[in-house]
Amino acid sequence: MKIVRWICFVFSILLLIPQTVAAASYPTPVKVKLLPTATFLATVNGNYQLIDIKTKQVIPFTNPIAFSQTNGAVVATINGVSYTSTSGFLLDEVTRSEQHDVTIGSIQQAGGTSVPVTYRGSFEITPGATTPNLFNTLDMEDYLKGVVPGEMPASWHKEALKAQAVAARSYAYAQLKKSSFLQMTVASQVYGGKSKEQATSTAAVNETAGVYATYQNEPISAYFHSSSGGNTENSENVWSSAVPYIRSVADPYDRHASNPHYGWNTKAAANIVSSKFKLTNEQVVSLRVTQKTNAGSVQQMEATVYNAATGQKRVVQARPSFVSSPDAFRSFFGVSLKSIAFDVKGNANVKVKRADNSEQTLDHLAGYAIQTNSGQTLITVGNASIRTLNETIYYPTAPTEFTFTGNGWGHRLGMSQWGARAMAEKGFTYDQILKYYYKGIEVKKIK
Repeated sequence: MKIVRWICFVFSILLLIPQTVAAASYPTPVKVKLLPTATFLATVNGNYQLIDIKTKQVIPFTNPIAFSQTNGAVVATINGVSYTSTSGFLLDEVTRSEQHDVTIGSIQQAGGTSVPVTYRGSFEITPGATTPNLFNTLDMEDYLKGVVPGEMPASWHKEALKAQAVAARSYAYAQLKKSSFLQMTVASQVYGGKSKEQATSTAAVNETAGVYATYQNEPISAYFHSSSGGNTENSENVWSSAVPYIRSVADPYDRHASNPHYGWNTKAAANIVSSKFKLTNEQVVSLRVTQKTNAGSVQQMEATVYNAATGQKRVVQARPSFVSSPDAFRSFFGVSLKSIAFDVKGNANVKVKRADNSEQTLDHLAGYAIQTNSGQTLITVGNASIRTLNETIYYPTAPTEFTFTGNGWGHRLGMSQWGARAMAEKGFTYDQILKYYYKGIEVKKIK
């Protein structure tokens, strides 16, 4: 009888311990790393279960759940009661539903702010270096509903939105073959969750469900950008390796009155430019583009460097010693350049008359010799006094700033979003748009 009582006692205890149930499955799962603040609240809407990953224990909860990290372990606090796990927690959707979602109280945004964001799917909260990691797992189609309006205005033509949906779906699929998760930022694709969803972009996702851009039957890394500046580019002219479907195409569709990414200019201070070339007793007095592709992408630049103490000049090539790839020019000079389709000019350009009476335009005067009544004088860095008919003006002998002017926005690879918009408005279908920008592809449904 004692044995029977003991078995009954253990059985009754087991009945008191909540048991896990199978979580919802997603046909094509996508895992995204979110960026919450160090402590964040999760407010659940729908049928979810909270599980300690280490013990597999189901933890009853009410809203909200506060997550934080202490001594390398994740802490979930519910109604003032804390549960600590060295492995973290799952917040799993038990049954998949359109109505289910979880609101994370503080997701970090560009510029340092944080806002509440609502997401579909399930969640994994694991220990990070100092704060919890937060991963959102959901189906590809639901993921795209939060991506497409983050990458392209939802007010644009539906065929452009459909092209964006297929490009984003293909890109995500290809990236997940290389990595276990995607980022919520431009490092992968901008993902704004359920909070970002719009009816028009959701319709574009639904109408292309399961459709991919493929090359040799595999979904492609469908790179896309805002504006090509009139030409897209070969992949090896921007990053490193050649990709057969990322080939340069002329892009007249990209240039139209509503596209603001033509004729942009950005200024960089000369002393900052000099520091990027790791100069101490020298300074950059001239900066120029020496090589471009047929599509107009900068491939090489050189700087003329002047040493005021010795009066000597030397020429320095930017690549490969200082700039690893052509695309890296966009961030090298201490400012953000919208594309690598640019030219550059300093503010010390001047026309001079040489001893042989010929005229020449120079982009700086420092280091040149000037003929005076007492002989030749070496021009140094500073301001030169120039007498005109009416006054004396002072002109810089070396640039104090460089102005970059160019066209386009982004890496110029694959689909131009502004070009896709114009093509859609001209009657092209989404698959025609994709085949224009990605060479040799098929656009088809993959089961």
